[in-house]
Amino acid sequence: MDKGQFKIGRIISVRRASFVFIFMLVAFSFLFPSCIKQLEKEGIYDTTLCSGVLLDQRTNNPVADARISLTDGELLPLTVVSGRDGSFEIEVDCDLAGKGYYLKVEADSLYESRTIALTEMGFGKQFYEIGSVYVVGPDFPLVSTMEFWAVTATSVHCGGNVTDGGRSDVVSRGLCWSTMQYPTLRDSVVAVGNGTGVFETTISTLHYNTTYYIRAYATNGVGTSYGEQLSFTTCDGLPSVTTVAVSSVTPTTASSGGNVVSDGGFAITARGVCWSTTMQPTISNSHTSDGSGLGSFISSVTNLEPNTTYYLRAYATNEAGTAYGEQMSFTTLSGLATVTTSEVTAVTATSATCGGSVSADGGFAVTARGVCYSTTPNPTIASPHTSDGAGLGDFVSQLYNLSSGTTYYVRAYATNGAGTVYGEERVFRTE
Repeated sequence: MDKGQFKIGRIISVRRASFVFIFMLVAFSFLFPSCIKQLEKEGIYDTTLCSGVLLDQRTNNPVADARISLTDGELLPLTVVSGRDGSFEIEVDCDLAGKGYYLKVEADSLYESRTIALTEMGFGKQFYEIGSVYVVGPDFPLVSTMEFWAVTATSVHCGGNVTDGGRSDVVSRGLCWSTMQYPTLRDSVVAVGNGTGVFETTISTLHYNTTYYIRAYATNGVGTSYGEQLSFTTCDGLPSVTTVAVSSVTPTTASSGGNVVSDGGFAITARGVCWSTTMQPTISNSHTSDGSGLGSFISSVTNLEPNTTYYLRAYATNEAGTAYGEQMSFTTLSGLATVTTSEVTAVTATSATCGGSVSADGGFAVTARGVCYSTTPNPTIASPHTSDGAGLGDFVSQLYNLSSGTTYYVRAYATNGAGTVYGEERVFRTE
């Protein structure tokens, strides 16, 4: 036989051996279950086990002392308690092992019960070797932050809602806040009871005109969780005040006032009006002091200059600062007297009679009155003039030492603290 024939014969021998091996393996696979079942019937294998380990799904820690039951839904369940390492093992009769058992896990109230359908995995002692069984244990609570309302200079009304305790008692809930974002229990905190549900409270220790961040929180046996962050800004705390219209204006005085309608959350310690000859006066300018607290008040404005425009505002002061009402403007009276010139009579070559009447003093006493005259129009007290007493009322003036055949101009005058005022001009000619 040559080498080629030997090689072919060798290949055929190997293939025959492989075929014999495969045939024996297939035969064994059909016979083995029957053998096992036969052994079971003969009492060699009369029980099988359902075993595994119970673990917390979140932490992967073993769950001890849990009730684990094996049932087919008809027969009474077989129940054991898991060990300290979470392991469990239930012995089942082999006659029942193929009936489609369910594994039911009942841990304490912190865990969710669950049911697992088991399938056959083989024969023998570890018929139901199912490995790790995970149960959902306690978790952080679920809490949301409620929208705030009733914001003042020092307080806010707010709250939260614990919608799920995480299968663990919520021992504390409330709100935390800070001027920094994402406040925690390390910041300012107010506790509002315990358990699940809606809660609300008023925080009244805030600072005016400040932006705060706030979150609801809930704490259970697992830890603390927080709701969404909200922000708000407290009111500026300033009072609200209006200005009363200016009245009773004289050359040096006026009357006004205001109304403090809100204290801004702090007691009103001062109120009044302030004024200046420039716009937007403040309490650094002239001002009155008209008590404290809420409500209306009247202010007397004094020491003004005649014939001057002033700007005035009411003000109110509290702990947060000073607020002002709307601005008013007014102009003081000139303060000059009101005088008229009488007709010229009894004209001769060197004399004439005139006079006048002071009907108002302009707020100042009239200290001098008479007539002034000149051969040029608009005579003043710098020209020749008479002195005919003081005060209000009529007066008569006698003009002497005039030049004959001359035209004269004459006016009555009245002098007070504001100055000198003149009446209408009269014209006459001596003989």
